[in-house]
Amino acid sequence: MKKLVISMVLMVSLSIVLAACGGSETSSDEKGPAAPSKFLKVGSGPMGSGWYPITTVMVDVYMDGFSSLNVSQLEGGSTSNLESLEKGDIQMGLNYTSDFTSALEGGKGFDKPLKNISAIAALYPVYQTIATTTDHEDIHSIEDIVDKHIFLGPKGGGGPVAFWKMMEEYGIDEQTIEEAGGKISYGNYSDGASMLKDNNVDVFVGGGAPFIPALQEIEITKPIKVLPIDEEKLQSIKEKGVGIASGDLPAGTYKGQDEAIPTYTMVTMLTARSDIEEDYAYNLTKIFWDNIPKFEDQIPKRAKHFTKDTALDGINPENLHPGAKKYYQEAGVLE
Repeated sequence: MKKLVISMVLMVSLSIVLAACGGSETSSDEKGPAAPSKFLKVGSGPMGSGWYPITTVMVDVYMDGFSSLNVSQLEGGSTSNLESLEKGDIQMGLNYTSDFTSALEGGKGFDKPLKNISAIAALYPVYQTIATTTDHEDIHSIEDIVDKHIFLGPKGGGGPVAFWKMMEEYGIDEQTIEEAGGKISYGNYSDGASMLKDNNVDVFVGGGAPFIPALQEIEITKPIKVLPIDEEKLQSIKEKGVGIASGDLPAGTYKGQDEAIPTYTMVTMLTARSDIEEDYAYNLTKIFWDNIPKFEDQIPKRAKHFTKDTALDGINPENLHPGAKKYYQEAGVLE
């Protein structure tokens, strides 16, 4: 009887050990793919911009999707993110398609062509907004801002580059503004909106999809007035092929905005370093698209534009990272 009890105890113990081993194997299988590095740095936008919430979701998605990967987001801007990718300070980043094209060519905003950047995906259109507050009764058009204090967002962002391209259509440059007694300031969107609210700047320039969170925060006490861009100027800049298009800022984007307002637009895209491994880039691309429901849950107004059907808008497939290209071929987006 004693031997029988001992045998039963041993059998139970063995079963527990085997079950534990089996559970460990299942858990391991459920983990995501391994990354070649323990760290992934993603270049975002300034605090208060529409990019920051996107990369916040990306941090969670990639930390959950990969095995033992630490992900962080760094404040930046379109052109500065591209420069940081080239230097290796970050491995992924958000930027505009227009700046991506300029970076490859060493065009406006870049001293020389960048060699280590590859496209991952186009995400959504961004409405460039030139705004003031309703108590600025002397500002109604672009011509009225020449002698004013203008906030342009982060200095390393694509917004200032696009703004000056748009202003060229009006014959306005930085010297024009300085000679008229105007001034230019830079910084993150939250600081810029606060400066606008406190009348420390007269004009705020930034990009939203369609709204800019920082402007929505201040319009509760300080109503916003968005300045329209002349249709002929929009048509002219589109024909120049510099990656800037046009669109109407939807009515109701800001309080008291009863009508759509014509403005210039760009496309936000996701870019990575060219030298990251093909399998890694493939998994970064796949995990991003596999987790669209998480983006839709946390940033619905932007994520509704995240579709594989538009993932190559404004992107030459030749400039895709090989890993991203492989994913799109498997997904039927590319032949």
